[in-house]
Amino acid sequence: MKKKTFPEILFLLLISAIVYLPYIGRLTYFQDDWYYIYDGMMAGAKVFHEMFRIDRPARGFFFDLYFTWFGANPLPWHLGAFLWRGLSALGALGIFNTLWRDNRRFNFIAALLFAIYPGYFWWISAIEYQPMIASLALQVLSIAFTLKAIESQKNFEKAAYFFASIFTGWIYIALVDYAIGMEAFRFIAVYLLVNRNSQNLFWQRLFDSAKAWAWTLLVPFGFVFWRAFFFTNERKATDIGGQLSVFLDNPAGTTIDWLSQSYNSLLNLSVLAWINQFPAFVQAMRLRDTALGVLLAVIAVLLVVFVERQISRSAESKVGAGLQDRVMKEALMLGGLGMLLGILPVILANRYINISGFSHYGLPASLAAAVFMAGVVEIISLPQVRKGVLYAVVAFAVLAHFGIATMAATEEAALQEFWWQVSWRVPALRPGTTLVIHYPLPGIGSGGFALMEAANVIYFPEPTSEIPVHYPLSGLTLNSENLPGILEGAQVVESGYRSHTYTLDYSNVLVLSQPTLNSCVHVIYGAQPLISEYDPVNLSLVAPQSRIENVIVDADHAVPPGYIYGSEPERGWCSYFQAADLAAQTGDWEKVAVLGDEAIALELSPEDRVEWLPFLKGYAITSDAETLKQLAKRVVGEKSVRLQACELLSGIQQPLSEDVRTILAEDYCRGSN
Repeated sequence: MKKKTFPEILFLLLISAIVYLPYIGRLTYFQDDWYYIYDGMMAGAKVFHEMFRIDRPARGFFFDLYFTWFGANPLPWHLGAFLWRGLSALGALGIFNTLWRDNRRFNFIAALLFAIYPGYFWWISAIEYQPMIASLALQVLSIAFTLKAIESQKNFEKAAYFFASIFTGWIYIALVDYAIGMEAFRFIAVYLLVNRNSQNLFWQRLFDSAKAWAWTLLVPFGFVFWRAFFFTNERKATDIGGQLSVFLDNPAGTTIDWLSQSYNSLLNLSVLAWINQFPAFVQAMRLRDTALGVLLAVIAVLLVVFVERQISRSAESKVGAGLQDRVMKEALMLGGLGMLLGILPVILANRYINISGFSHYGLPASLAAAVFMAGVVEIISLPQVRKGVLYAVVAFAVLAHFGIATMAATEEAALQEFWWQVSWRVPALRPGTTLVIHYPLPGIGSGGFALMEAANVIYFPEPTSEIPVHYPLSGLTLNSENLPGILEGAQVVESGYRSHTYTLDYSNVLVLSQPTLNSCVHVIYGAQPLISEYDPVNLSLVAPQSRIENVIVDADHAVPPGYIYGSEPERGWCSYFQAADLAAQTGDWEKVAVLGDEAIALELSPEDRVEWLPFLKGYAITSDAETLKQLAKRVVGEKSVRLQACELLSGIQQPLSEDVRTILAEDYCRGSN
């Protein structure tokens, strides 16, 4: 990087920070991050070698090093992901400055679009996907080193760039094997560099490029040679022979499927990534979040405007029309062919690219996608229209990333709140318990994410050093797939994944539910469940199976670690509810009544009125008829709560005072069937 490119470097990093860092202090673990961390907490950094032994052993070394440095603290992982992202953007700027040294503005725009490419969703999962973003940076650097090696006239520099290119090339493919398709991008970039001013015929230019590029075959051939002769793959999804057997079994059908998936993947990678990611997340945000996102987008666009003006004032920015046209054509060729050939390993492995769940398959080719989009924007002839389209693309990308981060932060905050409440209610859990969990947001817990790991981190944090790790607690999502096994209550399933095992004991479940974000977490009693009108229908069916004895009451309360679960929430209504529900489990009804009095004195009340039930029982047993009557006004207006209250209070075995029985009959059970 020469001194004159310092503004581009500075503003690339600054705009990247605006895009990726607004929630840096709030993002923790997202989905599969949880099992990575808990396995590491239990068995130490060496567990990652077992985790990736079967398919990508390089990631074992990568995670071994990372976990040794950062441990379970999520902040360094997120900062690391940002630094890799920034490094890849600078490497891309180096590539473009080498290819098109007289077109600073375009080079900056292409590098910027690569830095903020919105088609990659999983950057919020900074632990599981850390090697993928690191691979991207090393991929870009390897290509940049290749171009510098070809361009350099000094033998020492040429040799240094040569070894740096090969070394980073091996690592990036070892971390992400399907990124090998980007070796085609490397060849096209070499072709453009070698033939920058060539007037030779096409075949001569192709031959000259092949000569300059041939040594880089050490990168893909070195990896393939190791994979074929020194490594035994044990995972079907990453086994080349296994995937190709799909084609051999049905050549025609597989070919049609490959063509279809190629089209869809290219469409997602090149066009929909810039459009569809925006409404999917931004439309669901609160007005306050939307306003902040728009502000960040405006700031990013203004910075782009500023950089463009700075570059346009420099002497190096004067580009003739002929050169500009050539650069645009080369950019479209580099981007278009780079995308098409870059995704081939994904397609041949019977996978595809979208902008959500499988967006990581398109991450290596995002470099080509960004160049292609920059070329599309720059080919617009009218300057004002071109600038408007560019600024819209940048703004949409910023808003898309902000929406993704907002969604993740909202889910993670809800999950933190959930488990803080569980820690207030549940001092300890018996090992062997299978938790059946209903989270308040549909995105949390789907697919089994953050169920057993989130609980085990709190209740069983002590390392065991055993590999594979065995989870003391297992977990299930409350859904139709798991419902039959829970209702049957007899099945015991031994299961596991990569570096851990767990036991799903359907005969020993404990049901936890938070019906809405405004509800408290409800630990369900099998004999007398507390069912909210906001709970799913399935909860009423599985509630009788919930074994409250799995909650150990005579133990010190486990405390969630703050670096994962954040600071303890303010002790409002839910803290009183959880304490009262725990006291009710132990039969300490005097304490339940005292806690109710304190909550009422503080003018606290639940959003979910079913949460009055343990207090009602406490007041009934302690003969506080006056408070019981006052609370009737808050309860009986909701039929489902009134019916539960009548059943709960009518079932009390202790003798009740005459006043309490009268209030029960007149206020809670009148008209009840």
